[in-house]
This record gives sequence, C-alpha cells and structure tokens, in this order.
Amino acid sequence: MRMRKTLSGIRPIPERISAKREVVYSTLVAVLGFALGFVAKATDSISILGDIGTHLGIWVLVASLIVAFSSAPVIAMINAPLFFLPMLASYYLYGHFVLGFFPKSYFIGWLIVSLLSPLGGLAVWFSRGNGWVAYICAALPVSLMLAEGYPAFYTYRITLILDLFFAAVLLIVLQKTWRSRAFVLALACILTLVFTSLNLLSFLPF
Repeated sequence: MRMRKTLSGIRPIPERISAKREVVYSTLVAVLGFALGFVAKATDSISILGDIGTHLGIWVLVASLIVAFSSAPVIAMINAPLFFLPMLASYYLYGHFVLGFFPKSYFIGWLIVSLLSPLGGLAVWFSRGNGWVAYICAALPVSLMLAEGYPAFYTYRITLILDLFFAAVLLIVLQKTWRSRAFVLALACILTLVFTSLNLLSFLPF
C-alpha cells in the first residue's frame, strides 16, 4: 500500500480498470505490432520506406506512445511485449517463408530485447507523471533517439533526421509543461553523452 501511494505520487495509478477496454486495447496493440512487422519486412527493399521500417527510431516511438497511454503501469508492462513480440514474429516469419532468409542471431538478440521491454514500458508509463523520477523516465527514450540520431547533423540521413524528430515528439508528448520539458531535455542531453561515450547502442543487435 505504501509503495502504491509513493508511485501514485509520480503518476496517479487508477484504482480500477475496465477489463473489456484493456482486452480490446491490448489486442489492437498486438495486431498493430504484427501488421507493422509485416509491412516493415515487405518494404525492406524499397529504399526510403525500408530504411524507416527497419530503423530503431520508429519502433521506439510507437512503443513509447502505446505504453505511455496505457491505463496503468502493469498494463504498460504487458503491452510492451504484446507489441514487440508479434512484430518480431511477422518480420522474421516473412523473411523466412517469403525471402528464405532467417538470421538466427539477430532474431535471438531482438527476442531478448522484447522480453526485457516490460521494464522499459514501466519506466515510460511513469514518464507522463510529475517530479524528477518522471523526468528521468521521460529522458530515457528521448536520449535513445538523440544518441542514435545526432549523426544526422553531418550525414543528413533521413532515418537519423527522423530520430531527432521522434525525440522532439516524445519530449512534447511525455511531459505537459515547457518547464518540465526543459528539465527532461537537459537530462536527455546528459544521458545522450553517456550513451555515445560508452557506445551503449552497440550492444543492441543491429
């Protein structure tokens, strides 16, 4: 009870949720993940669409919005893998059965990331709250987009430019006031320096 009260101080946790609404929402999340994975792989050979669909940025953006607008933290933790696992399945099943290509190591790597996604979902859900914990949670996906997208300033790649745009979208959506967004941006810049200096993105299975 004390833990719930503490967490509700960051972002209010509803006492009750509609089971019917959550089943419908989570089903749509899974269907969306499956459809987007299919489209991403089907357009893989189409230059711009393929680049966007197979780039990390779009997936971080969509998943962040899904979990941020989930009704409760436990629902956000469920919806994160409900989005990623069907997406992963359709993406690699299409590659295997249609294209005859199945990179096992990449699949296992992204499967591990998907199974860990509830932790990210929990953090992003609280990112729409108040106070420093919420600011740090909001800074995490924003800094991930900045760390991946900053080379756009000298490469001008469309996918990297989109990463910076997605970072701005998340900054605006996850926090409600310009003051809090300024705090989040400052924290995100610090985290971006940490990500880039330690080359943490290299641990993702690209």
